[in-house]
Amino acid sequence: MSRFLLIVLLFVGAIALGGCQAERNLSLVREMGDRNYSLGDYQAALGDYQEYITRKPDGVEVRYSLAMTEMKLGQPQLAREQFYQCLAVHPDNQDYAQGLAEALLACGEREELITFLTREARERGRPGDYERLGHYQFLLGNVDEAKLALITAAKLENPKTIKPQMALANLYQSLGDKESELKRLRMALYIEPKNQEIQKRIRELGEVPGPSYVLRPE
Repeated sequence: MSRFLLIVLLFVGAIALGGCQAERNLSLVREMGDRNYSLGDYQAALGDYQEYITRKPDGVEVRYSLAMTEMKLGQPQLAREQFYQCLAVHPDNQDYAQGLAEALLACGEREELITFLTREARERGRPGDYERLGHYQFLLGNVDEAKLALITAAKLENPKTIKPQMALANLYQSLGDKESELKRLRMALYIEPKNQEIQKRIRELGEVPGPSYVLRPE
């Protein structure tokens, strides 16, 4: 083999080796993205997640991470599309639905937001869907609609968790409706009679949260 040919082969080999080294293992790409995100280096995380999705478009969990990163970087329009794609694959995923709701709110898409949340609640009928609808209705100033959605969530959840009852208590608190707030706190206390935070709120409202004070959820 001539010296010239040997040099050419070594040069080509070096280029090939460099190309292999440039393409990182996908697991490492995701790991670095997660690490950068946890450290608050969202710009670096964005690059990692974009590389991953470019090479593996069906990586829905990483696509969700990409959307969350775009939200952190103030890019809700881009995040919205990613969340929609995630929901197209897993329409029942509540994290994806929550992410899309936040993106739509940040984009100022009020009508699209309420349409999406209302459809989710009617089609799936889960307590969490109605809680989410109530939460965003209230944020948008639609108090009556928020109240109706949260009451529906409380009825569906009854009496498993205190979450919808507390959401209603908080709503009534913001409206200055002490009587209704206490009613929902009493229902929450029925579900979790040893919950000290609920007991504290009841005392702050001038009542004594004894065993007979609880109220069975409606």
